[in-house]
Amino acid sequence: MAITPSIAEKCTGAMLASAIGDALGWPNEPGASNTKKNTKVYNRFIEWTRRSGGRYWPHYEKILPGEYSDDTQMILAVARSIIAGNWESTLAFKEIPFWLKYERGGGSALKEAARLLKKNVLPWESKGNSKYFTAGGNGAAMRILPHVIHERSVNMLIIDVIKDSLYTHGHPRAILGASCYAYALYYLKNKETVLEYGELARTVIDGVKDWSTLDILPMQWLTLAEKYSGFDYLQVWSDTVSDMVEKLEYISGSLNKGLLVNDEDVLKYLECFDKSNGAGDVAILSSLYLASKYANNPTLGIKIAANLPNADTDTIASMTGGLLGMLYGTTWIPVEWKLIQDYNCLVNITEILLSDNMIGTSKHITNQNKVQHNNWEGSPIGKIRFLSGTVVPSGKSGSVIINKYETALGQTLYIKRFEREGIINSSTKNKVTKIQSIPNQYINRMAFLVDSNNIQELLENSSIGRITFKKVLKIIDLLINNDLSCFDVANRLNVDEKVVEAIKMQIK
Repeated sequence: MAITPSIAEKCTGAMLASAIGDALGWPNEPGASNTKKNTKVYNRFIEWTRRSGGRYWPHYEKILPGEYSDDTQMILAVARSIIAGNWESTLAFKEIPFWLKYERGGGSALKEAARLLKKNVLPWESKGNSKYFTAGGNGAAMRILPHVIHERSVNMLIIDVIKDSLYTHGHPRAILGASCYAYALYYLKNKETVLEYGELARTVIDGVKDWSTLDILPMQWLTLAEKYSGFDYLQVWSDTVSDMVEKLEYISGSLNKGLLVNDEDVLKYLECFDKSNGAGDVAILSSLYLASKYANNPTLGIKIAANLPNADTDTIASMTGGLLGMLYGTTWIPVEWKLIQDYNCLVNITEILLSDNMIGTSKHITNQNKVQHNNWEGSPIGKIRFLSGTVVPSGKSGSVIINKYETALGQTLYIKRFEREGIINSSTKNKVTKIQSIPNQYINRMAFLVDSNNIQELLENSSIGRITFKKVLKIIDLLINNDLSCFDVANRLNVDEKVVEAIKMQIK
């Protein structure tokens, strides 16, 4: 890794590693609705089942190995907007609203902004704009990589990143998280010598005026922020900058300890495990620390980020991957990680963003794909084509149709539609031959079932003895939601293994 990769290699590495980190970390994110509550530590892509649809159309969705979440979806949405030209309008009124149709794991602030933009309403001008100004999540920071790849001036980069952020998030923690991440990526993109240990944190501290200036915020927008945010916006902006710099100093000091530094202690100080772990500033600070600590072992850095307990693992691993990919390019990426969803799309879209003739390069790549197929249809984000469909049950009286599409650049989209029972055949007759029901084994549903005979058997089982109902529920939970043996469960809860075995007999 001593040879400095080219800018093209760096940008491709950042794009791929961002998606890889996202896919590795998504199953472990607390809000991912993984049917397995306590997942194992994995260093590879896994297949898992996700609860989705909320209270109105609940269903189980199979996530294939290497599939990514909203983090990478939004990176690609921003990239397409830049390629199309007039990126602000394209992103705000085409890409973000259409994203609602295929989103996977999107945050509440991002989805609410998308609903408003779908109605041609700017979030800061909406009736409920106080919520917008308190949105400090990492949904802005996670998507800004394409601006870094495309933009050649750091000043224009920060302007574009902040403009981008404002379409969905209004709190300083979100905006500054995005601009700080962009600054760090830009530095790595243009660095021509070997990165010294701890250098990145020091550089971001020294460049604070470049990524935190208030002058970039539009005056009209700032006036609304002061009026409707419910707090002194300028003061909170200043306080957030000071807090981030203080934490960057802490990161720098911690890295000076070398091997003696404890990841858990540092990340805890950065609020990585707190209720605010989804904030934009927390995401970049955590990612910057991990990327700096594991700069000599990028695969380990991403693995650790993806498996952090009680953290926003998909975004932190994605941003850690973005930084490490921008540092080292692609040669370090393990072969098995190149099975990431839409690998070719990620590579091609990076090539287009770096091109002096983005439209021409884009047409050349998409035309190769288009001539191979003739079932293209229009959409707000360009041509897409239907690949296959799947039907999964939803509640007692409906089904969710998950249609798989591909964009002209090769991105995979899963677009869902809810159908009441009895309507599905008529509304999907043109695609019904491509629709299959998900086999029961993919739904991963288990239950503790007892009848009067089972109850009597349990009562008469001498091994059970005196045990609280609460402990019984804990045993059931561990057996259903974890890959633990009866021996492991018994040890964890300090009960007789025979008790666990007796209860396990009733789990179907």
